[in-house]
Amino acid sequence: MRTLNDPKRVVRSDAVTRRDFLRLGALTLGGLTLTSDLLRLRAELPEPGQPRPKSAIMIFLSGGPSHLDMYDLKPEAPSEYRGEFRPIKTSVPGMEICELMPMQAKIADKFTLLRGVRSTELHTANEFYSGYPWQESPRASVPGEAQRPALGSVVSRTRASGSTNLPYVSLGNRPDWERAYYLGLEHEPFRASGDGSRELLETMSRHRDVGSRQLEDRGDLLRSFDNLRRDLDALGTIRGMDAIQERALRIIGSGKMREAFDVDKEPLQIRERYGDRPYQVINQECNVVRYHEVAHPGRALLQARRLVEAGVSVVTCSFSDWDTHRYNFTTLKQLLPPLDQALSALVLDLEERGLLDDVAVVMGGEFGRRPRIGDVTPDGRTHWPEAGCFWLTGGGLKTGQVIGATDSRGERAIERPIRVSNVLATLYRVLGIDTSTTFTDHNGRPQYVLEDREPVKELVS
Repeated sequence: MRTLNDPKRVVRSDAVTRRDFLRLGALTLGGLTLTSDLLRLRAELPEPGQPRPKSAIMIFLSGGPSHLDMYDLKPEAPSEYRGEFRPIKTSVPGMEICELMPMQAKIADKFTLLRGVRSTELHTANEFYSGYPWQESPRASVPGEAQRPALGSVVSRTRASGSTNLPYVSLGNRPDWERAYYLGLEHEPFRASGDGSRELLETMSRHRDVGSRQLEDRGDLLRSFDNLRRDLDALGTIRGMDAIQERALRIIGSGKMREAFDVDKEPLQIRERYGDRPYQVINQECNVVRYHEVAHPGRALLQARRLVEAGVSVVTCSFSDWDTHRYNFTTLKQLLPPLDQALSALVLDLEERGLLDDVAVVMGGEFGRRPRIGDVTPDGRTHWPEAGCFWLTGGGLKTGQVIGATDSRGERAIERPIRVSNVLATLYRVLGIDTSTTFTDHNGRPQYVLEDREPVKELVS
């Protein structure tokens, strides 16, 4: 299959053959190719003197991070609950966090902790990214409930009517976690590995043998198929692909987003500040202590910062290995220091660049971990949806506080429960989107952006 940046053939817009049609069909209807996905990389900075649109970075700790061992420690609880780590003081009086995160402790006035966050016990990021749990059979938690688009897709759709293309980028997430559904294919995220790989960057570039005129001819070829029967395209597939490919041409031609993706363009000092070296994490799939190498979270967060700085509206990142049924404490000793470094670097970097008030950052997982220790291994913790913990900064949110609380063993919220949908409602408010807005689903029914539209008031009031 030839792609739009294939230098081997130039086709005049007034000379479309059957072979050309079949080639284009493979490109447009066979799936979202990398060239097509480039639509979502287009990000334009505001005109001088114009306010910068708010952006969001969403960080998902896949597997379910242990709230008891990170941000909601219970040093007075019985030994079978409290775990191995001790709390340390932070720059905010009364706020304590795990001893393995000293860098965050120094800048606690710049973030807020939500304790006692209640979620659905499902191993998926759908709730984190959309405010709704898994909607697809056979794992639908509410039978018959409509599939709901991710926040990034809603932002893309809502802002698409303006003069600026506002894309949505997903780094390291599974495709089924973030879907546009009835909003249209053009509002799916661009999906990348999150490591700024050479292969990705090279594919995003225009081939050296393809000139700008040739690229325009390829665009003319796409437009020559406007006579397709789009009235039969009930799900909007063809319309979505049209929009994707039309704008992908301009991205290939400009190379602007390629620069934003290239983490190696950053000075070495900045890369080292975030952390850019792989490290070893215990393999959770066996009862033997073996390790595997994972990428430092700092590289993806640095890439996220570069993308929002370039104008991307929503960037999502996913980091794995947080499902600690086995070796909870051994695993966290490996995971927490790199995360601490990466998060601290992101906050300070955004602040130094004057972006912190314009970029909201939220971090969380599917759920917390069971406070009582013991699961597959004696030091493991199983799932616990009754009380998790979220971390937020930036976007003009009120920071330097702890919102919510859990009981003496960290098992349940003792104040009003905070739900994931409340966190998403807060993000939507930051981004200037009315959560009572409705979109028509594939069955012709109006669907609200969120059913539970109450933000976390202490963050925004």
